[in-house]
Amino acid sequence: MNLPFLKLRVADCPWIVFDRSSEAPGDELPWGPIAVDICSRSRGASAVGVIVLGRRDGRPEARTWDSAGEPRDPPPAALLCASRLLFDAGRAGPDSVSLRIPSGEAEVMVIDSRILGLSVGFPSREDGSSLGEAAGALGRGFSAPAGLCVAMPVRLGAETLEVVLFDSPPARKSVRRTASRVDALAVSRQELRVRRGTRDPLVAAAAALAAAVEADYADREASVIVGGDRLVAQWPEGGPVFVATAPEYCLSGEFWIAEPR
Repeated sequence: MNLPFLKLRVADCPWIVFDRSSEAPGDELPWGPIAVDICSRSRGASAVGVIVLGRRDGRPEARTWDSAGEPRDPPPAALLCASRLLFDAGRAGPDSVSLRIPSGEAEVMVIDSRILGLSVGFPSREDGSSLGEAAGALGRGFSAPAGLCVAMPVRLGAETLEVVLFDSPPARKSVRRTASRVDALAVSRQELRVRRGTRDPLVAAAAALAAAVEADYADREASVIVGGDRLVAQWPEGGPVFVATAPEYCLSGEFWIAEPR
């Protein structure tokens, strides 16, 4: 059987969306193996995961599987991709898109016909204390010498990221990357350029802004360039980080799977 899909992306983070909203309840497919195959660069459409849209209790529902076939709560980029499709299909309100997800509810704000945004969470230290204490003995307002860097752990929800801040482009040979590392170059107080590694682009942007604000590298609202795309991040004092950008369509197609028995 052929499964129609859309591929959308946020920055350089692509997701495959299967819209199963019109399918009968209980018509479940093996989404884990499907995710492994369709996300493959050689056998599929090359993506970080799949989003399956359905309906539960008369409301839109989004479930996600990563490229390894593991179910997970939809990360922020997946929520924006799902919301883009629902908004364009006329299945969302004019101001927001509400989605059921495995862990509860999610809401994506509609800024305009292209730009969507959501709250990524409250940044803190690994132990949950205020991020402002993470600057250490130097305190707030410090600046690294040109070409050097300052590392700051930032916790957002269940994730802890190591944000490495630069105020001038680093020498590539000096960069040692880990899975949790996010590099942020402060071009100005209003612009950061971020290399996210394997992290969700909205989470990376939020963590980078929070660390840059605490290190006095950036203002509380800044453009964050991730994968060549511009995201806008805001961190009001005492509030969560809000990130907005325009999810983009990449392609549409059909994916063949054997008929379920």
